[in-house]
Amino acid sequence: MDQKNLEKATGLLAALLIGEPVEENGKNAGLYHAYRESGEVSDALELMLKKLNLRVYEYEYALYICPGEHNRVFGYSNEELKRLMGLRLNRELYLCYYLIYQAAACFYQDSATYNYTEYIKLEDLLSAVERSLAGVVSGLHRFASETPEEKSFTALAIMWDELPVVASEDTQGVRAGRGSRSGFVKLVLNFLVSQGLFTEAQERYYPTGRMHALIRRYFEEEKGRLYEIQMQMSKGGEDGAAY
Repeated sequence: MDQKNLEKATGLLAALLIGEPVEENGKNAGLYHAYRESGEVSDALELMLKKLNLRVYEYEYALYICPGEHNRVFGYSNEELKRLMGLRLNRELYLCYYLIYQAAACFYQDSATYNYTEYIKLEDLLSAVERSLAGVVSGLHRFASETPEEKSFTALAIMWDELPVVASEDTQGVRAGRGSRSGFVKLVLNFLVSQGLFTEAQERYYPTGRMHALIRRYFEEEKGRLYEIQMQMSKGGEDGAAY
């Protein structure tokens, strides 16, 4: 490989790792254009990221990286996330994972029909979760022969159903916490803001470019078992049921 291209690829890696913007305009514009215009540079970056279990995503003329699955260096373990979010139980963490999934689904339901919602409010995410889990709670009798994954999903629905909508002490507005549905939603939204995935203004939550890049790539390439289970349980065996 040409030495200059190798230097550009390592420069790209360094910028992305320390969180510097790599976009069409700005400080690292040269590195961005090198990635876009040179196969050697992009291939070298992809190879280095693969070795580090990282992925590079592009959205609106900017590059972002994300840890791959089980990345213990650049990602979080379950225990680290519980400490970071003030959680105690695994089931609380799994509920937060599900709320994050639903936050993404508020903007995109699939790669073919992007939903260009500009922002969401706490009550929008709360309503989305209520709708997605209501059918599970009301139809628990249908799932006597569930897979272990579906049983876990059902356990989340039961946990959610047992929580009050708002904590009794929240007289001056919703506070992040584990004592209510609204508290869990606020907890997750605060976490997404802290990770640079959302910005908040006047109780409206706007996805950042990084969030758009991640959720677009997710729905295009990953989707995953959670999506399949939710589709199956929300349909309840009826053809043509809405997501």
